[in-house]
Amino acid sequence: MKAWIAILLVVFAARTDGAWAAKAVCVVCALSGETKQEEAVATRQLDGVELSFCSAKCAAEFDQDPYAYVFAPGPFPEMTFVSLAGDTISTSKLRGKIVLIDFWATWCQPCVKSMPDLDALQREHGGKVVVVGVSVDQGSDREKKVRKFLEKHPVGYPIVVDADRNSAWEQLRVKVLPTLYLVAPDGTTVSRHAGPLRLAELKQEIDALSPGRPD
Repeated sequence: MKAWIAILLVVFAARTDGAWAAKAVCVVCALSGETKQEEAVATRQLDGVELSFCSAKCAAEFDQDPYAYVFAPGPFPEMTFVSLAGDTISTSKLRGKIVLIDFWATWCQPCVKSMPDLDALQREHGGKVVVVGVSVDQGSDREKKVRKFLEKHPVGYPIVVDADRNSAWEQLRVKVLPTLYLVAPDGTTVSRHAGPLRLAELKQEIDALSPGRPD
């Protein structure tokens, strides 16, 4: 499946007369939401696609785990969580709904800022959209820390504290917080939003999955 290659060609690099332009969006920086084109200091080939980087440091970071930086639509992996309320949440049992899996942390300001918007999205869609917040806070007291945080910042969607071992964020190679996965009703991962929430873009993607929804 090469659909994501076309996306990369548009988002990550600029072409002029068949040659790569001197400036492009760095693949590593783009994962944090950076859209400014910078001088391409280094390039790499991945599955026949040439990718650009703003520095040798970013290129080296990419080399450690290339596919963590390149999003490819596909089935979202089967995962089971237990929320702070004690409810078991299985991604397979959420089929038929639009699911937003949001990886966040109590110390992450962009994460905290996006939570009211995600809460509102779930309410606005009347049960057709389900948000699951997965905290990646670390430490033996992480559950206590998250519960205390939620006392000041309550949300209406389930919150999960990720496992200490074999965690979901490690399985999905999450590199940036927040990182949000949009999963279609058939279980296909439609998009990955890394960095500060791009709410208008996310709403458009959700609407595209909700044909016939009244305004």
